[in-house]
Amino acid sequence: MATSKAYYLPETKHEFLASGGDVVLTLTSLGDGAGRQSADLDLGASAQPFMFRWRAWVKFAIAPVVGETIDLYLKTNDGTHYDNDDGTGDAAVSAEDKLKNLHFLGSIVVDEASATPEFSASGTIAIYERYLQVVVWNATANALSATAADHGVHLEEIPQQGQAT
Repeated sequence: MATSKAYYLPETKHEFLASGGDVVLTLTSLGDGAGRQSADLDLGASAQPFMFRWRAWVKFAIAPVVGETIDLYLKTNDGTHYDNDDGTGDAAVSAEDKLKNLHFLGSIVVDEASATPEFSASGTIAIYERYLQVVVWNATANALSATAADHGVHLEEIPQQGQAT
């Protein structure tokens, strides 16, 4: 008797970086109590997986306070209607209130009072829109480092794959 199993098969990884990635997201020296959004990512008009896993990483300019957070959001649009009116480019978030209609992804929680380590977090999210941006809010009392390579986010498509066994 044949059975079937569903597996996930990681595919395209979309890199949100200051340079060298698929989408520009400039987090260098992001100040405390400030945010930054990436440029727009177009997932395309064809069939897409809806599940994604994300990972974000940052370093600080000086030692942060344990328990404070870097918060991550997903901003989507359909090409006409946007989750907020801060535009579609790599730009500063105009106000903390602009986060209210975005999808909360998760937080990087500071777990060590040191500027030396890379702080990182990950999770999963279902995405049903064609266009999206990653938004990062610095809810700590310290700025991020001035080195572009110290920060980034990636979204990786994780479509399901059916296999008969």
